[in-house]
Amino acid sequence: MVKNWTNTISGLRKEKLQAKKLREEREEEEKKRIDLEEAQYQAEKRRQAIEDARIKQYFQNDKVKTFHSALMLTEVVKERDAQIELRNKLMSMNNKQDKDTLAKMQRELEESVSNDQQKALQRSTERKKNANDLLKQIEEHKHAADLEKRANYRESEEIQRQARLYEWERNKLAKLKTEEKKEMMKTHLAHIADRDLLQALEKQMEEENNDLIRRYVLAKKKMANLKKEREAELHSKTVERRDKITELLAAQMKQKLDDEEERLTRALDEMEAKLKKESQEKEEKRKADLKAIAEHRIAMRKKKEEKEKEEKIKGFQALHEIKEADNFFIAQQREKMKRAEDECKNVQTTQIQQMAEKKKMAQAEIEAEFGYAKQNEGLLSKEEEVFQEYAKNVIDSVTKTGGNPLPLIKAAQKGTGGGRGPVYSDRGGIRPSYQVLDTSGVQLPAYQNTTTQEIKEMNDCGDVQQGKRRLGFTF
Repeated sequence: MVKNWTNTISGLRKEKLQAKKLREEREEEEKKRIDLEEAQYQAEKRRQAIEDARIKQYFQNDKVKTFHSALMLTEVVKERDAQIELRNKLMSMNNKQDKDTLAKMQRELEESVSNDQQKALQRSTERKKNANDLLKQIEEHKHAADLEKRANYRESEEIQRQARLYEWERNKLAKLKTEEKKEMMKTHLAHIADRDLLQALEKQMEEENNDLIRRYVLAKKKMANLKKEREAELHSKTVERRDKITELLAAQMKQKLDDEEERLTRALDEMEAKLKKESQEKEEKRKADLKAIAEHRIAMRKKKEEKEKEEKIKGFQALHEIKEADNFFIAQQREKMKRAEDECKNVQTTQIQQMAEKKKMAQAEIEAEFGYAKQNEGLLSKEEEVFQEYAKNVIDSVTKTGGNPLPLIKAAQKGTGGGRGPVYSDRGGIRPSYQVLDTSGVQLPAYQNTTTQEIKEMNDCGDVQQGKRRLGFTF
């Protein structure tokens, strides 16, 4: 109910804000109007400055300056003729008029001379001012040319830096490839050394096994010899004991032939059984020893086979690990070579693009130069038309006032450059100058007479066949 009241604090605040907004909008519109007027004024000022500079530059042209010099010469010649005519009139009127008239004419002559001197001084001042402006423009053009030259120099420095960077990267890549080859050679030599070491260890183990077998065979032979010696000793003891028993029995038989026969027989049986039992025990012991030796031999053989099998498994594992390491290294090398090849391709693509861009820029520069030359020719021809129109108007005005237009006609001849040669219509109407071949360096004269034409006709015939016949080419 009270939100739209204007006599409240919020209403007063809203009114103030609205008034501030309107005031800022009006100020902004006023600023835009002032900026637009200032922009129009500056544009008009720039246009006027450009027009003045163009006019000054046109009047500072060599051909226009030459034409103005010829115009000044015409004016001076006209003034000199008028002064001569006035002097003749004064000399003829010297006896007819009084001194007052002579003084008046002398005063008018001095005033006209002073006026001419003031005009000449003013023209000289304007010419100096225009010359200063032209020198300033030349300095600006030189400054712009220096800036462009510096930009080209910086661009060439950047291209040389890129070339040096590419050469450095290529040398670094070659060095990395050389180091990788050396590392591969070191790894290969280390692999060969490890293989030779494994072979040496296997050979050493084989020699140790052969030595163990030899010692086992020698021990077996020694045990067999000891066994033979023991059997021989037992046999000798048995023979001795048998001999003793036989002697004892013989003695007992002598003593007791009848009674002792049965007892002797029983003793002999017991002795034989005992000997048989001892021989059986010895045979069992021998068999047990042989069995133990065979079991020991089998156990040693199994242990050796298991050890060889474990060593072979370890060797296969080591070989598998070496192969995996070699495959991993080869994969890394291939990846590195692929990355290097991709980088080389990228660099090559970049260089091709840069070469294409450089070629395109060079072609664009050539086309721009051709366009500039064509535009310059058009401007020269247009400037020549304007100059000829301006010269025609000046010559007509000088002719109407009774001046001598010959220097103006000579200065207003077609062709720019100030030379005396023929006019090149294909090059914007340029008239070149030709110098003599001596230290003076002056231009060749532009006059010709009948002798020149006669010499030309003598040395340059229009018919080519006639020239061939004159030189002797009659085939």
